[in-house]
Amino acid sequence: MKAATPSVETTLGIERLAWHDERAAAAMLVRAFAQDPLVKAICGQPEERRSEKMWWSFRMSLRAHCLSLEPAWILRGENHAVMGVVLVSLTGGRLSGASDFLFSLRSLWHIGWAAAQRGVEAARAIARHLPAPPFLYVRTLGVDPAIQHRCLGSKLLTHALNSLGTPSPAYLETAVESNLRFYSRHGFRCIGTFSAIGVPVWRLWRPARVEAPIPGPSFG
Repeated sequence: MKAATPSVETTLGIERLAWHDERAAAAMLVRAFAQDPLVKAICGQPEERRSEKMWWSFRMSLRAHCLSLEPAWILRGENHAVMGVVLVSLTGGRLSGASDFLFSLRSLWHIGWAAAQRGVEAARAIARHLPAPPFLYVRTLGVDPAIQHRCLGSKLLTHALNSLGTPSPAYLETAVESNLRFYSRHGFRCIGTFSAIGVPVWRLWRPARVEAPIPGPSFG
């Protein structure tokens, strides 16, 4: 008699992001954001180098987040693979803490000057449209495409939103219009749009107290 295969939900657990997970988490985010319009616009052409630029960009972001001591979690597969990531900031838009200057220089060499400039310009556009603090800032949410549409993105997002222990407003941006439905089920509403290096970006706000998530299709 063949043993039952455990469901994805029972074989994936949420853990705090650790320093040694940085490379695997970055590789997973490359897959998760491969078709994100803003990421593609930042990394540019040629397409065959885009994944490399994305990997170094995500590594730099993950290391900065770890050094800031802001909360971050991963979905851990039973084979110890990183299958999802969520990065949040409790202090609003700006990360504080030490910086990894030498690694940043190495990353910028791989990313390239033009892509780095586009990234800075996009970051400035995002910063100009941040709401007034305090709020929980959901910086990054990604789930491996191989296990998307199984409510795992919802699991990660809900964990992050409950991380403060007390109700708090939350904010995020997305450049993928089809994500709006997913976030609306978690109490986010669109409060405006802006353009970052020519790419439309939606601003989403969640009040401190909302109803439980509405069941339905999910990108995660």
